[in-house]
Formats: sequence, C-alpha cells, structure tokens
Amino acid sequence: AGAAAPALRSLLVGVVATGFESRVIELRDGSKVHLRPIAAEDEPLLHEAVASMSERTVYFRFFSPIKRMSDALAHRLAVVDYNDRFALVATTHKPASKERIVGVARYDRARDTEMAEVAVAVIDEFQRRGLGSVLLAELARVARIHSIKTFQLIVLPENREMLGLLRNMGWIHQAKLVGGVYEISFDLPDIA
Repeated sequence: AGAAAPALRSLLVGVVATGFESRVIELRDGSKVHLRPIAAEDEPLLHEAVASMSERTVYFRFFSPIKRMSDALAHRLAVVDYNDRFALVATTHKPASKERIVGVARYDRARDTEMAEVAVAVIDEFQRRGLGSVLLAELARVARIHSIKTFQLIVLPENREMLGLLRNMGWIHQAKLVGGVYEISFDLPDIA
C-alpha cells in the first residue's frame, strides 16, 4: 500500500490541476482502456511501452530509430507540471498482470504563448481502434482549460495514419512541408 501512495498523490494532483477525471473508455473494437493524467511513477511503464512498439511506430514518434528510451527521456516525458506540460496515458490492466501504457498524448506549451506542440503515440496492437483520436480530443479539452488555443504537430510525410487521423478530425488547417516534415497547426475548438 505504501508504494501506491506516491502514485495516488500524483494522480490526485493531476485531477485537481486539470479538471481531468480519470475514466474507462470503450474503443471501436469494444476493448476498454483507462485514461488518466501521466504520473512521475510511470517512467518504467513508458520504457515498456516504447520497447513494445515496432521500429516504424518508434520512428514516427521520435523521428529516430531508438532501441531503448533513455532514463533521462523517460523522466522528462513522465514528469509534467499539469499546466504548460501535460500528458494523458491510456492503460490496460488485466487480472493477475500489471498496468501497461498503450497510448500517450502530450502537449508542451511554447513559452508565454497560447500554442503547444503535441505528440501522440499508440502501441501497435492498439492502433486503428480510435485511441489516437480519443487521446487527441481529450488532450485538446485539457489544453483549452489551460488557455492553449493552438496545437502544432510535426509529422513525417510517410506517417499516413496520423495525417489521416488529423484530416478525419478536421484538424488540418495549415500544413507546410518544411525540411522533409509536415508542420501542422490548428486552432482548438472552444470548450463546450
């Protein structure tokens, strides 16, 4: 029970700071995942998630063929301030097994602006189930609560899945091919 206390504290801080309430969602194929703010204690789960991704998925997320995520990078990705730097994780937890991260969406606000850079990654076995769309939509809702009005993504041209996802969500308004990557920005809808 003692080991769970820091994780619970981190999650409560996230809920209080963001207004995001952790919940279970059902994907297109009927499978269920738990959405919650990331916690510093998720570093080992991030390592496992990246290790379970195909080379292609890792390359699309990090733009380089990393074999193992460094501890420093895992720490930077897991430790957020729940305002200018925020991340949501989608997790699964089967009976008799530990929690595992199957998707992550994050934003990092550009200093003193209403714009944030966004990144999304979904492990291969959970792709094409609608999880990326859910993560992006929920991340946008949290961002608007924190006065972020514009998301910017950098997407490789061969990442047709992400380009299609953004197109289907109606979120490709400005896309420029610069230095071999698409720079995509879009204004977030107002909070309903």
